[in-house]
Amino acid sequence: MHTPEVELARTDDIPPAEGTVQAIHRSRGSTASERLLADLGEHAFLDLWSYPNLFYEKKQGGVGDGKELCDMLVVCGDDVIIFSDKHIKYQDDKPIQVAWPRFYRKAIEGAVKQINGANNWITRFPERIFTDSACTQKLPIDLPPVETRRTHGVVVATGAHRAIQDALNDDSGSFMIMPSLKGQEAIDFSQPGYMPFCVGDVNPGGMFIHVFDNVGIKRVLEHLNTITDFTRYLNKRAEYIRSGKLFMCHGEEELLANYLNVGIRTGGEYDFELPRKKGNEDAGMVTLQGEWSRYVLSEGYFAKTLADDISYTWDRLITVFTENLLAGTTETILGETATIATAERGLRFMAAEGRFARRMLGEAVDGALRKAMEFKQDRYARVMFPSQINADDKVAYVIVVVAYPVELEARGGLKRGYVQYRETRAKILEAYCLGVLHDNRNLNTVVAIGMDAHSSQTGRKGGSEDMLAMRIDEWTDSLIESALKAKEHYDVLRENRIIKQKFSRDEYPALGEPTERRWPKNRPSSKRFKKRK
Repeated sequence: MHTPEVELARTDDIPPAEGTVQAIHRSRGSTASERLLADLGEHAFLDLWSYPNLFYEKKQGGVGDGKELCDMLVVCGDDVIIFSDKHIKYQDDKPIQVAWPRFYRKAIEGAVKQINGANNWITRFPERIFTDSACTQKLPIDLPPVETRRTHGVVVATGAHRAIQDALNDDSGSFMIMPSLKGQEAIDFSQPGYMPFCVGDVNPGGMFIHVFDNVGIKRVLEHLNTITDFTRYLNKRAEYIRSGKLFMCHGEEELLANYLNVGIRTGGEYDFELPRKKGNEDAGMVTLQGEWSRYVLSEGYFAKTLADDISYTWDRLITVFTENLLAGTTETILGETATIATAERGLRFMAAEGRFARRMLGEAVDGALRKAMEFKQDRYARVMFPSQINADDKVAYVIVVVAYPVELEARGGLKRGYVQYRETRAKILEAYCLGVLHDNRNLNTVVAIGMDAHSSQTGRKGGSEDMLAMRIDEWTDSLIESALKAKEHYDVLRENRIIKQKFSRDEYPALGEPTERRWPKNRPSSKRFKKRK
């Protein structure tokens, strides 16, 4: 079936047309810790997929009975992350035998209870989840089917940071991780060798629920700031903690450092340990303190951070569409009326890409814009085929830069101005989607993005971005005919004009000297200053 799944446009300089999507209400959180969580979620997962302070409505068919479901819900693809944030003041004036159990019960057990309840409600009543307390605006995106859904529970327990620093003489103030502790064993002072502020498996027998404090969650989301990278970490973390391989870890940042260091040493194969030597398979690991400091001071981290800068081009492109979608300023193209749910399906492919893949895609987008400006072509396109680092090996991307036909407009050949230009550009996107899928039957989806040429080329300020996602699972004779006609009519993907290139990048590149000096060499002082006579 030939299905254009989504058509979106950002209209900076065009008045909104009929059929635009309704604006979506999103909470910012009611407490400082909830607002911090909302900000972290928006930065890492982008705002279309992260919804702080959702509510559920118990009365069938009624309104106004909103109960808080969770502090943040993240939904992208088959992954659902349920966050519960609990800020409980640690009672410093009480003995640790009293203060720590009280904190644990309120902050951690309370959050675990909320997450389990939210998961139960989401499973049973997915259609009764709202973004406002009055229960008038339903969650605008579809939840994945239960059969394929991967649900992650995340507790963010804050308020004990200073107490942990003082008790453990540790600047990080992060919970220690001791997987052997099940549930309330974390507050059982009668156990031999008991240590307070250690957290283990807080939901034994149920789905794994992760526990972070504000320092831990911030560091994790700063360094794994895509939904794919973050959920991979959660999956590996849950498996590792329940595997029996870890005896104790001195804080989340040390566990994260181990994970990232393994990635450096293996070229991107992330895990918490390298393969163990024979005879050590059953030993319990104790992480070394100071791994985090060593990681952030390492050449590998510095090189990756510099290299990843271009990846945020991809993030900004997603944000262009999602901001307008949520604000209700998105227009439709090709005669289709977009909804949040249908639009999200197209954008989901882009959001599912991890940071390393976004680096490659960002380079491709930036390169297409530069080449179009350099060659001053009316149209420039770049097709990015999937590699092993992409989220889906059946999805390709196309970037098409189309210059506004200023000369044609001056001759009176563009009667409807920018609207006509955008309609033509959308049809060009459709032709590229059909052509790429027709010529590469190993693919089933193409996401095409249309952009204006730079103002230096056309002299025209402002512009827009259109996005079309097309999926074809089965080719028919009529579809083949449509694809060939579209390629011919819009003159796309001609073999004699295609330049094929292979790109290879290291996730942790080696730091090298720049090939050219970035700044002019300093003149010697004898040249810069004259001696006084």
